[in-house]
Amino acid sequence: MRSTTEPAFTILVVDDDTAARRAIADTLERAGYRVRAAATVAEARRLIETEEPALAVVDLVLPDGDGISLLGELRGAWPAMPGVIVTSYVEPRSIVEAMRRGAVDYLPKPLDPDELLSSCRAALARRIPPGEAAVEREVPLVGESAATLRLREGIQRLARSRPRGVLVVGEAGVGKTWAAQALHAASPRREAPCLVHPCDGAHAPGVALFGPSGSGGLLGATQDGTLVLDDIERLEAHVQVQLLEWLERGRGQAPLLVGLSTATAHDSPLLSWLGRATLEVSPLRDRTADIVALARHFLGQARSGARLPAASFTRAAEQQLVRHPWPGNVRELRDVVRRAAATGGSLVDAGHLGLSAPSSTASVWTAAEPRPLREVTAAYIAHVLALTGGNKTRAARLLGVARETLRHHVGVKNGRR
Repeated sequence: MRSTTEPAFTILVVDDDTAARRAIADTLERAGYRVRAAATVAEARRLIETEEPALAVVDLVLPDGDGISLLGELRGAWPAMPGVIVTSYVEPRSIVEAMRRGAVDYLPKPLDPDELLSSCRAALARRIPPGEAAVEREVPLVGESAATLRLREGIQRLARSRPRGVLVVGEAGVGKTWAAQALHAASPRREAPCLVHPCDGAHAPGVALFGPSGSGGLLGATQDGTLVLDDIERLEAHVQVQLLEWLERGRGQAPLLVGLSTATAHDSPLLSWLGRATLEVSPLRDRTADIVALARHFLGQARSGARLPAASFTRAAEQQLVRHPWPGNVRELRDVVRRAAATGGSLVDAGHLGLSAPSSTASVWTAAEPRPLREVTAAYIAHVLALTGGNKTRAARLLGVARETLRHHVGVKNGRR
């Protein structure tokens, strides 16, 4: 997860469906992008006469033409401009043609906002000229918990070892896609495309991956880059066999294949092959020390995307965030913060979060009998120190106290003065 806000790129959206065009534009504008929207090819041509778009999101079928031809025309004028094709009807042969014309993704309607943003970010990453791009060595993950530190170290180790396949496992919503994108960003492949393809309910997955003639498709479009297959365990069994055979034969410019799975047991040859290099993303309940950092990150993103002044959480809000069980993991946290960012002013209080009050057993420092404040304080400090792996600097930051204050409390607990 990147800690910076989205750059203000201009994105051209061309779709004759008014509701779809508005939904795409709203999603992109909330993320901080500028949008120029058109309903026809002719209108799109007029809009771009005075400004080069950084990216085009184009419907496949338009009243006065087709999206693939329009994308080819745009790429003729601006070769560096990538495109994303959206359509209500997925026609397998058009996938490969769209990729040849410069599309980096092909999304079926109705669009999932997160998938649209992920696709657009991957496409825009390709625009940065290699000579102007800062080399990003730091893995873009937010959090300081022991689990996140282990994940970051695992990503860096895999990036150095240059595997051909990786399996990322974890519960729904924990951030498996972010981990895969972090691996891509940390690897020598980072200047090539990184595409995310959903396997659950995918139309003609074999054609999408390999192309109609067995050459091209998504595997060809991501050569030298990374192809992320979400819910890979849901990929049709015969396509898994075909993909495994391709991987075992593959040489040269084959992409890094990253499978995302909620299953920890590998009951297929493809998942077993990918599982030789595995990253496990822990649920949010096991990395409580990340909650406040993630919430602040999402708050900054949401306020920036809505062009609102910066905001912060009150101490009561942060305490409620830490106490919530987060069954939906990071995705749930992000959604809660986005809603709160739209309703709160410069301070987001507990009431803006819309979370139910924690149960009496939700807090680690709750006991059956009342306890002296000194014992409760010591127990919570010990809890935070455990979450940070004993790192006093990170623990002090999470507790909102100076490191010397924390050292004093630890010394008192251990009998030192």
